[in-house]
Amino acid sequence: MSNGEIEVNGSYQKAINEGLDRAYESIKGRETSFDPATAKIVIFSDHHRGARDGADDFRKCEKAYNAALGYYLETGHTLIILGDAEELWECRPGPVIKAYRDTLSLEAEFLKQQRYYRIYGNHDDHWSVPGTIDKHLNPNITKEKTPVLRGMVLLNADKKEKIILLHGHQGTFDSDKLGKVSKFFVRHVWRNVQRIFNVRSTTPAEGADLKSEHDKAMYNWALGKSNNGERVILIAGHTHLPVFASVNHIGRLEGDLKNCQTKLENLRAQGGDVSDLAEEVAAKRAQLEFIKAKGEGSGLSMEKPCYFNTGCCSYGDGDVTAIEISKGEIRLVRWPDDLGNPKVKVLETETLGNIFTHI
Repeated sequence: MSNGEIEVNGSYQKAINEGLDRAYESIKGRETSFDPATAKIVIFSDHHRGARDGADDFRKCEKAYNAALGYYLETGHTLIILGDAEELWECRPGPVIKAYRDTLSLEAEFLKQQRYYRIYGNHDDHWSVPGTIDKHLNPNITKEKTPVLRGMVLLNADKKEKIILLHGHQGTFDSDKLGKVSKFFVRHVWRNVQRIFNVRSTTPAEGADLKSEHDKAMYNWALGKSNNGERVILIAGHTHLPVFASVNHIGRLEGDLKNCQTKLENLRAQGGDVSDLAEEVAAKRAQLEFIKAKGEGSGLSMEKPCYFNTGCCSYGDGDVTAIEISKGEIRLVRWPDDLGNPKVKVLETETLGNIFTHI
C-alpha cells in the first residue's frame, strides 16, 4: 500500500470510507476551537449501560467509571461521551435511566458546568432523535437540555490541526446498514442468551479479527484525510479495543519482543552473558501469547500516529479506559490503577505537537 496505508479488504474499506465521509461532511463547518496547551478533555465510550441484569455489561465497571467522573469533575475536565453509553438495542430507555441514576447524575454535573458533549453510536442512536434524551433525563436526572451530536471536530486554528471524534460504526454492515434488524436480534434473541448463560458481550457479531480489520480501515480513512492536506487525528470507539497513536496493545508487545530478541541475538554474537536478557525475552513472549489468547485480535502497529481508540467502559474485569487531552499531551488511561485503587493509570502518553508533526 502507498502513503502509509495498510491492506484491508477493498469492499470493506470502501464501505467504511463512505460511512465516515458522510458523518464527517455532516459536522464540518461546526468545529469547536481548542488550545492544546490549555485544554482539559476526557473521552469515554462504549459503556453499554443496561438494566442492571445479567445482560448488563456496565455493572462491573460502574465503580471505576464513577470514580473517574468524580476526579475529572473536580479537575476541570470537559467530558465527551463517544457513543454507545446506553445499551438501547437490548433495553428500553426507562429501565436504564432508573438503574444508573447516580452515574447519570454525575455526568449531568459536567453538563451544568457546560463541560459536556455527547455523541451517539449505533447502540444508542435512539438519542439521535431531537428531544428524545431530554424526555427521559428530565426531570429524573437533570433539567438541562442535553445536546446529542453525530460527531465533533476539535480545531486548533493556529496550526490547522483537527481532531475528529466519531463513534466509529459508520459504514459497517450490521450497524450502519442493517441497524433495525441488528437491534431486533440483540433485543429479542441475544439479550435472552446473555441472561440465561451469563454471557457478557455487547457485539456478538464482531469477532476480534473483524475488530482489528475495522481499526485498520479507520486508520486508513484518517490517513487519507492527512494525505489530502489536512492534519487530522481520528478518535473513535466501537471496537472496544484501545489504540494509541495507531498502535494497539498487541502491536506494542510485538514491537517490544522484537527489540528484545534483536538485543539478545547481538549479545550472543558478542559472546556476552545472555541469561538475564533471555529470561526477559521469554517473559515478554509469555505476556504476548497470554494477551493474544484472550481474543484481542491481531497486532496493529501502523506508520502514522493518526488513529486513536478509547477502548471501552464495559470490560469484564471492571476496568475502563479513556483518552485524555491535557497540558498539551494526549494519553491513553485506565481506571483503576494496578493495585485496584480509584486512581488513574497512564498507559501511553505523547505530546499532541509530536503526534501532529509525524502525521
